[in-house]
Amino acid sequence: MFNHVVNSLVNPPPLFLIPIKDFSATKTRMRAMVPLHDVQYIEKLAKITFLNIIQVLQESMLSYGIISPSVQIISHSKALGAKFVYQDLGEGLNDALNETFKNSSLQIPIVIMMADLPFITGEFLSNFLNSINDNDLLIIPSISADGTKIGTAILYIRTPTLIKFQFGHNSWYKFRKEAISKNLKVQVLHQDPFARDLDTLSDLKYLKHHLGMVHHPQPFIELLEQLC
Repeated sequence: MFNHVVNSLVNPPPLFLIPIKDFSATKTRMRAMVPLHDVQYIEKLAKITFLNIIQVLQESMLSYGIISPSVQIISHSKALGAKFVYQDLGEGLNDALNETFKNSSLQIPIVIMMADLPFITGEFLSNFLNSINDNDLLIIPSISADGTKIGTAILYIRTPTLIKFQFGHNSWYKFRKEAISKNLKVQVLHQDPFARDLDTLSDLKYLKHHLGMVHHPQPFIELLEQLC
């Protein structure tokens, strides 16, 4: 269905890397906003969103890898066809990435994609990869429903050691600033709704009212009824 994604790229396409905590440890902000008996739905939401991204990558015939401290997630990802897996120590996203590239031989173009992006589609991936051109970095800032998010949803790097990993508050500004200081070619793309993530109940309400833009909406429908 999405063969055009691969066919439109310079070979080889980058490896998509998805870092993810154990589902029971994700979405701490959202957990604090719901009653205790609804926390189980937060975990299910994290899993559904993660698997939705993998399904879109598979349908687009793109290679992906998983970085996680969870043995279960690593094992399941292998069974699903992940081309690369790394079990990190669970000490935070930036530490996990630094640890991964220090202890592996990955020196290829990579795309670091957050695991909580429900609006990712094959068409978006095609347009994104066609935008890489000869950039050293391509940055897509994250978007939240309340307009306060200024992190990074997706980051393309020509080689993993070009810059320091600084995911978190203001990260896309930091990535761009460092790239400019090193005379790297960098581009920032603002991509709505594809860069919308799931951190708050406002994000869930936005998702609920825009399910028509989700490539595989069915798994989200019943769950969102429970949460918002």
